[in-house]
Amino acid sequence: MGRYRIFFFLCLLLLCQYLSYAQNLSSKDLDSLIELDFDELKDNFFEIVKKDSTNAKLFAKAYLQKGKNLDSVLEISDGFLYLGMLSINDYEKRIIYLDSAIDIVKNTWHVQQTAYLHTHKGFITQQKGFYDKALEYYLEGLSHAKKKDILFYIPVLQGNIASLKRRLGKYEEAKYLYKKCLEYEKNTINKSRGDSLRYLLILSNLVTTYRLNKEIDSSFYFYKQEHQISVDMDIEGVYIIHEGIFQFYDKNYETAIKTIKKGINEFLKSKSRTSYGDHNLINGYYFLAKSYKALSNDEFAILNLKKIDSIVQKSNNLISESRPAYLELINYYKSINDKNNQLFYINRLLYNDSIFHSRYRSASDKLNKEFDTPILISQKENIIHELKAKNNQSYYVIFISSIVIIIITSILFSSYRKNKRYKKHFDELMVSTNNEVKRNNTKINEENTSIGISKDVVEIILKALNEFEKNNEFVELNITSGTLAKKINTNSKYLTKVIKFYRNKNFTHYINDLRIDHIIDQLKEDHKLRNYTIKALATEAGFNSSEVFSKSFFKKTGIYPSYFIQQLKIKKN
Repeated sequence: MGRYRIFFFLCLLLLCQYLSYAQNLSSKDLDSLIELDFDELKDNFFEIVKKDSTNAKLFAKAYLQKGKNLDSVLEISDGFLYLGMLSINDYEKRIIYLDSAIDIVKNTWHVQQTAYLHTHKGFITQQKGFYDKALEYYLEGLSHAKKKDILFYIPVLQGNIASLKRRLGKYEEAKYLYKKCLEYEKNTINKSRGDSLRYLLILSNLVTTYRLNKEIDSSFYFYKQEHQISVDMDIEGVYIIHEGIFQFYDKNYETAIKTIKKGINEFLKSKSRTSYGDHNLINGYYFLAKSYKALSNDEFAILNLKKIDSIVQKSNNLISESRPAYLELINYYKSINDKNNQLFYINRLLYNDSIFHSRYRSASDKLNKEFDTPILISQKENIIHELKAKNNQSYYVIFISSIVIIIITSILFSSYRKNKRYKKHFDELMVSTNNEVKRNNTKINEENTSIGISKDVVEIILKALNEFEKNNEFVELNITSGTLAKKINTNSKYLTKVIKFYRNKNFTHYINDLRIDHIIDQLKEDHKLRNYTIKALATEAGFNSSEVFSKSFFKKTGIYPSYFIQQLKIKKN
């Protein structure tokens, strides 16, 4: 027992000495590390950052302090950047470090550093899932890059903005930006491995965007353009996944499964997979599932769709390409009447949609086109209700059916009443003799004084109107009270007064009614006229437009000219 106590005491003593040494190392070594040059500090930082964040932080602090001691703007900015990289799990702190780095260089000649920091800030914000904020940072960086003519960062930032637009379903805008990036990157291709990688990444995003926009031929065209360049490069897995997807579209399902599996394995091994985007992995699993489904292997299809759900749940960076997977899962469980799982994935999808909308409400207009959120909510409520009380289903069916029957009955009844009314007006028109405008039979010498016109003038005007009506002069286009008054050698004031008193109408209604009466008589007598268009009949009657003709016809007769002609043809047959 004494031996164990001695051993425990020695261990405790060694631990205290180690902690004391480590504490002294942090304060003591900071001064000694500052003596190293910037390149040595930087190399050491990146060498140990993945293994030992505590010592990496010491090098980052030394780098920052050395920059401050020498008043070196760029190195101070980099120091803040490195400290921010160590705060990978603390987004707010990381942004604070980045803002400090930007503040140091933003009004200096280090314009490329400013563009890079904005790009980096937007990227980590997008990874966090704050799409609207990420877009704001990208636009700041793009504005700066264009203002300072930093050609390298313009396509980089445009590519990032294009990726956001693609994610939100704005495919046309995304394609435009990706193509602009591609034009720039074509000039740098093969200059270095990194240049080729950027070019292939943009090309890959363009392939995906065309495919999502259902332009498969165009998508395949861009895939074939530079497929060989991707061989033996870190991005090769992405292009293998693309190849498998095109094999699916060619209905080579077994080959597609093998190819996509190979592509996914390569993708998972790639060093820069975070730069390529999880949407490639999601697309791989989705088309793997669709290939299995095409071969009637529902078990493996569902297994791969669930892998997509797993990716989404582990990431803050919600991806719109994952949405079809949830729809497939919902439909599958609906088909096997598994309401619990159906409800589970409806809730998953509704939750993801709500988060997605709250982060980027202003640009989510296309997200719910395929499966509207109100429909999902309605479906969710129906399922919950069905699980609680299945016996109520017939009640809802009867209730909905009753409403439908009432609506249809109302429509049919309304249509019946309208047709009956139209038929009555048609029959009245058919039994009437040649229409003439009814004249007021009151004697002129008894009544003319009430309109303030002499008897002789009234007689002249009425005689002229009788001739005007008898000769069908009213079918002339553009007749006005002024032109007609001039024609019968009077003034328009007298003319309109006489028409108002002896024809009981204003001038416009008087002319229109004459024209309608005339065309009705013509249609009754002339079978050929019934084959005219409404526009041609309007011209024949003296109207300038078919719309005015139809309205005037309906106002006078209660039916439309098209109905009148139709009934005339039926009557003839």
